[in-house]
Amino acid sequence: MKARIIYLFLSVLFFAGCTKTYLKQKEDFTHSSLKENSESINAKVTIAEYKVKVNAETEKIIATSTEALLKDGEESTLGNFVCDALNHSSKQEFKNTSIDLVIINRGGLRVNLPKGDIKVINIFELMPFENELVLVKISGEKLLEGLETIIEKKHFFSGLRIKVENNKLLEATINNEKIEKTKNYTVLTSDYLANGGDNFMFLKDPIVLQKSNLKIRDGIINYCVFLTENKKQIIPYKDGRFQFSK
Repeated sequence: MKARIIYLFLSVLFFAGCTKTYLKQKEDFTHSSLKENSESINAKVTIAEYKVKVNAETEKIIATSTEALLKDGEESTLGNFVCDALNHSSKQEFKNTSIDLVIINRGGLRVNLPKGDIKVINIFELMPFENELVLVKISGEKLLEGLETIIEKKHFFSGLRIKVENNKLLEATINNEKIEKTKNYTVLTSDYLANGGDNFMFLKDPIVLQKSNLKIRDGIINYCVFLTENKKQIIPYKDGRFQFSK
């Protein structure tokens, strides 16, 4: 969504804010007021032009939601939505590849999404990082080890169903089948997590790693646009994928 315009705008702000530094040689010297400096005026004009372009992009309405999408809870409507968005985007990035589950860290999603109109700027606020979508293949043994991390921090996922009681794993299934240690599973996630970020060490050094050129943020935007083009709204939901009892 023309993210480069936004980055260029920020660069212009930075350089426009830089002023020349003068070394004082003697007491009686003259200076030119910035208000009279033509370069300053030109910079203001340039910034204004880019601001118009940036606002035009970031204020675009790309989707509507029937209710607010929230991070709250063990299973969250925001987490479910983002996992759905990434799963949708993966079909273009990793064609003809069967994906077993999607995992995204809770801390990677910075804000809730509002009820009603959702704009490009909302997605930038949700995912301000430059993380990219990747595919990793890991053993069931490593996946089972990693469930401890997911349960502890209540990270977001799809394709997986977990039952937890008193912070202990009771059951974990994929496609209604128990996870097998000797079987390999394909996980859609971010490059940050695939490198072991946020204590996701079980994803590091996988059997297979496939990269994409798609940022997580752009994947979410693409999904929003897809829904709108197909005259669909975002309908927040929970489906019991994370059953947590004390």
